[in-house]
Amino acid sequence: MFHRIAGSPLRRQPTVNIGGKTISACVFLLTLSGALNLWLINERLSLAHTQTHIIQQQELIVSTTVTEQPCPSVNCTSVCNRLKCRNPTLKQRTIGSLDAVSGVVGSAVADVKATANQISSPSESVTLFIGILSGRGYRHRRQAVRDAWASKCQVQGVSACRFVLSQEEVTPLVEEEMQQYQDIILVHGETNYKSILLKSLFVLEHAVTHYDARFILKTDDDAFVNVPAFVQQLRLLCESPDCRKERLYMGKQCRRGKVIMSPGHKWDNSGYYNHTGLATYANYMFGGGYIVSADVAKALVTMEDMVKLKFTPIEDATVGFWLMGMDIRQIDHPKMNTNFWPCCFKPPERATGGKPLVTAFQLDEETEADICSDDPWLILHKLDSPSKMRYIGSRFGACRNATSATVIPGSIAEWVSQTDEQRLRDNRQVVSSA
Repeated sequence: MFHRIAGSPLRRQPTVNIGGKTISACVFLLTLSGALNLWLINERLSLAHTQTHIIQQQELIVSTTVTEQPCPSVNCTSVCNRLKCRNPTLKQRTIGSLDAVSGVVGSAVADVKATANQISSPSESVTLFIGILSGRGYRHRRQAVRDAWASKCQVQGVSACRFVLSQEEVTPLVEEEMQQYQDIILVHGETNYKSILLKSLFVLEHAVTHYDARFILKTDDDAFVNVPAFVQQLRLLCESPDCRKERLYMGKQCRRGKVIMSPGHKWDNSGYYNHTGLATYANYMFGGGYIVSADVAKALVTMEDMVKLKFTPIEDATVGFWLMGMDIRQIDHPKMNTNFWPCCFKPPERATGGKPLVTAFQLDEETEADICSDDPWLILHKLDSPSKMRYIGSRFGACRNATSATVIPGSIAEWVSQTDEQRLRDNRQVVSSA
């Protein structure tokens, strides 16, 4: 209904003639605007479906694509997102072009095609991926680890190892090392004791994004890892034929550890108590080395990406806290020596006058007994010098048939399925008759 304003003539609304019918121009414009909006929404939904299809086909999310302006991390997804890191080039490619009405569909589809062309080949399949936490000043440790075991870890289809440093720990010397060995990956974040959890989560994220790994081991650069024995035992522990649904969390377990609530203490974790009301931790595996299966790792990475995991300063206890609500197998492995006290040498004997009688390394009796046994050590943590690391490596390297395929190690016997036991009995019969 039109209302006449006093002192002004009544004005008629402009009209539009369509197919012999006259309608109000205002109604026409509103109808046209609504139709265009519906078309645009439909095209956006179609574009989102196209993007999802391409991503699913390539089994790689778009945010891991290497672009012209990469985020300061090998993989800027959930770990980097926690630090508000974004890739401006990728953001413009996937979102920014949708803001313009003109050419929205053609531009966005072209961007999706460009992204698909950059997606890498399928991930390398390995039984075990190992992430080794390190730092700026520990090149001597990394070199000792390479000499002792990590260089033998790079076995295609079996295992892969990478050192993990933060972006801000990169120096000219580290850059040279990265170029020479190609075994260092970087995460963007602060470098202090409390940032270890960020690196540990990045190990899981990198493994499930860049590798088709069945199991992931997080460890430190002062730990020796018996990779062949590890791989053998993990294969024995598999419940599914392809080792993809294992629900496994394995290490040296700390039970009912006390939460330290002393401000200024290195391990103060008042935040854990304030968040949970608990004065003791959920059972967790010591941080010197623990295993999670790929399905568990993917669950953690997904949760971090969707709702954010609760971070506290104590890395290993926090991982146990994250996992305590999951229905998983927790294996307290006696041959994963990942405690926080030094391993595994006898102290030098002292003669009168204080001079040492022992000039060569000597292992303690417990460690010595299982260097080359059928149930050998999987990890020896807290080796406090490169010389000790290389010595341990040489001792394991001198073992013969330490990872026999015909014996179930006693440490995991209760967890090995009857099918695997029968297969090993068959192997023993073949070996004995040969």
